[in-house]
Amino acid sequence: MAKESMKARERKRTKLAARFDKKRTELRKACATGDWDAMLALQKLPKTQ
Repeated sequence: MAKESMKARERKRTKLAARFDKKRTELRKACATGDWDAMLALQKLPKTQ
């Protein structure tokens, strides 16, 4: 059974990923066109699972 801190961390990750989801999709579209600044901005966003 997982510890409560691990469960809380997972909830925090999903909440954080949902918050940046729209911005991430927009940056991925810009990266497809070869926009270098969009690639760097995408790397600075928190990782999703």
